[in-house]
Amino acid sequence: MELIEREPQLESLLQYAGEARAGTGRLVLVSGEAGVGKSSLVEELQHRMPDDTWAWGACDGLFTPRPLAPLHDIARELGGDLMVAVRSGATSRDEIFEAVLHSATGIDGLAVLVVEDVQWADEATLDLLRFLARRVARVSVLLLVTFRDDALAPSDPLRLALGELGSLRTARRIGLPPLTASGVRRLADGTPYSAEGLYELTGGNPFFVTEVLGDGGSTVPASARDAVLARAARLSEAARAAVDLASLDSGWVDPAVIAGAGGVALESFDELVAGGLLIIEGSRLRFRHELARQAIESEVPPHRRVAGHRALHDALTERRCDDEARLAYHAESAGEADLVRRHAPVAARRAAAMSAYRESAAQYERALRFPPDDPRELAALSDEYAGQLTLVDSWPRAADAYERSVELWHELGDARGEGHAYAKLATVYWRLCRGPESVDAINRSLTLLEPLGPDPELARSLTLHALDAWRSNPATGQALMDRALAMAEQLDDPGARSRVVNNAAWAAYLRDDDWRALMADALRIALEAGAEAATGHAYTNSYAMYAGDFRFAEGERFWREGVQFCDERDMTTFGTCLRGHRALALLDLGRWDEAVTITEQVFATEASPVNLVTSQVAHGLVLARRGLPGADDLLDAAVASAEGIAEGEWISLTRLARAERYWLAADDDAARREIDRVREVLALSMPDEDSQTAVWERRLLGGARNALVPREPWATWLTSDPASAAARWDDLGCAYYAALALSDSDRDEHLREAITRFEALGAAATARRTRQRMKDLGHRAVPNGARASTRQHPLGLTRREDEVLLLLCEGLTNEEIADRLVVSTRTVDHHVSAVLSKLDVNTRGAATAQARRHGLVPTEPVR
Repeated sequence: MELIEREPQLESLLQYAGEARAGTGRLVLVSGEAGVGKSSLVEELQHRMPDDTWAWGACDGLFTPRPLAPLHDIARELGGDLMVAVRSGATSRDEIFEAVLHSATGIDGLAVLVVEDVQWADEATLDLLRFLARRVARVSVLLLVTFRDDALAPSDPLRLALGELGSLRTARRIGLPPLTASGVRRLADGTPYSAEGLYELTGGNPFFVTEVLGDGGSTVPASARDAVLARAARLSEAARAAVDLASLDSGWVDPAVIAGAGGVALESFDELVAGGLLIIEGSRLRFRHELARQAIESEVPPHRRVAGHRALHDALTERRCDDEARLAYHAESAGEADLVRRHAPVAARRAAAMSAYRESAAQYERALRFPPDDPRELAALSDEYAGQLTLVDSWPRAADAYERSVELWHELGDARGEGHAYAKLATVYWRLCRGPESVDAINRSLTLLEPLGPDPELARSLTLHALDAWRSNPATGQALMDRALAMAEQLDDPGARSRVVNNAAWAAYLRDDDWRALMADALRIALEAGAEAATGHAYTNSYAMYAGDFRFAEGERFWREGVQFCDERDMTTFGTCLRGHRALALLDLGRWDEAVTITEQVFATEASPVNLVTSQVAHGLVLARRGLPGADDLLDAAVASAEGIAEGEWISLTRLARAERYWLAADDDAARREIDRVREVLALSMPDEDSQTAVWERRLLGGARNALVPREPWATWLTSDPASAAARWDDLGCAYYAALALSDSDRDEHLREAITRFEALGAAATARRTRQRMKDLGHRAVPNGARASTRQHPLGLTRREDEVLLLLCEGLTNEEIADRLVVSTRTVDHHVSAVLSKLDVNTRGAATAQARRHGLVPTEPVR
């Protein structure tokens, strides 16, 4: 069938191939709905590039997949050391990834690696794509990735991976739209079908169109499914039996396996290829499209389906198939409980070893649908399942699993097993914002484990108990933490030791003690041991603490490395947590649009309640400061979660945010109630929260009620004049706080400066509140807000910003602009920042170019 309306995409692919051939490798993401022709496009590219080396792999949507399934396909085609590495059970994942790159770059000329149907990729395959995408920039490799973009769930890990991959400088994207009515007309020319009717029926989907056209002249089917089944109906009995059996296994068809399972002759596969249901790809066969396989499978009667899965399992076993995930799928579909118990746990552990935690959890779920008779084995299985769920932010199911294991260990009289389950359940409850239940679980864990001597979970529970004790009795908390650290040093469990040191660092941070050495140790221990969960936890807390201390430049490394580490392993628990703290940091830095973008990514996932709080606060405050709707719902939800956690730092974070929201709405009474609640829960060991609260108390009550020595940079705000406080915040890069410090002043020039800064940030509500303050204080000539003329400006600039832009176009410095306008240089700095932000550019030259394109200045600078 002729390839229609794809020449622009082919030209782009040929261009990218040329760049890769010249040594600048490319990742090309080819997207479109099911049946739009992604594979056909890549096949046409291969037809036009016959002298290059091609290797194909595909993800399979039939069952919980074998990790790195496409890599096995590619390894079979490239052979050599890569095939050896893939087959070796002793080769680590990182070594396998390196072997892929080495094999591809060791080829003379251009290597084209194709990974199809990535919408079904396991986490390990996504990690492989991330690995390759970051390293192809200087090699002759073209990495083509196809995926369906019409059925991705909001929480699908692929959404996050695509956002990351698409932002790489080596990446290019090609979207395939459905055919136009004209394109369908070209395909339908010379057939008995009405082009208009065919377009209406298929929506221009090339697969639907070609399936209907290939039906051979019968009545137009109502769907592609009917078209596929119409083709299948013309098959011989043997060929139909073969395709039915093949549809139960995979989109890829292994004739030897199908023959072994059903006694199928090779001639039957020839008939299936001739009939268009299967196509030849390299040395293998596959269904022409996944929709075709699904259509065939849907027609297999239940009794034949069960027998078919049993036969496929046996045939795969005879051929010594080591894909435990595939075997487990067929075993379950055949209702063979003993076989599921044999294969599924092995598949789950293999997936976990490849950092494919979602696939691992799915295999554990399968195993638990056929629970073992031995309660001890069942309890251990439940523990392992819950552990995988905690890494992918699936906490309600993790709670159910750990609660079940607690019951099982208790019935067995196994105090250590029960104590471990309670220790982990405590974390689960905390993540679900069930603070009191978390504390109860910690205490139960301590009761069970204390008599048994040093233990990794006992040490970790002691740190959690210490954190709770610190809030009311710092001395007790310190003693517990010291004991936990000493115990961890005795244990041969670096993952547990890292977690203990991590919690000790967090406690030091809350007390405003030096935490950095402890945190560095926690990360080092985890990295050296290859303890992935502990590493993700350490990266998350490192960034959260650096950002919380306004040490943004120092923390940038931990954000960058941490989010890459977590995303490559699909550890969404820590990846989402990192993003929430990143959003808060961007909020403090005045990069509000970026903060909103990140929070929207978080909201699109299935995040745990505690992981939502930071994003809800960041997004809610952006809306509140901009005077936009929606802030109340976000901040109310955050406050409710914080009250569930029942810890001072979370209650402080959320209620101070809501106090600001009320204050911006001129509801000072409600804002005071929020501050009163924060003051109720603050402990003597929380100077940061105490200092922030004191600032708000001074603003709302006329004086601070804090009992601690103020913590910097809040101390400068509380003890110095507004200009000094603003300068301190400017040094930290926190423009909004600098403006807010000026807005606390009574002086006219400070308040005017604050309004200028707020408007530069887009903080319309805060600027409005400051103008009202000027009026209340009796200042004259209070600056107005944005006028109609601003809204009508082609670039949305105020009159003053337009003046600044024109002077920028003259090539003046900020100091020269300040002299021309008779204002301070700092005021000009903020105007210039506002102009660059509104024009969405980073340089003065780009702003000048924008102004000229819109006809705001002459084509030559004014002299």
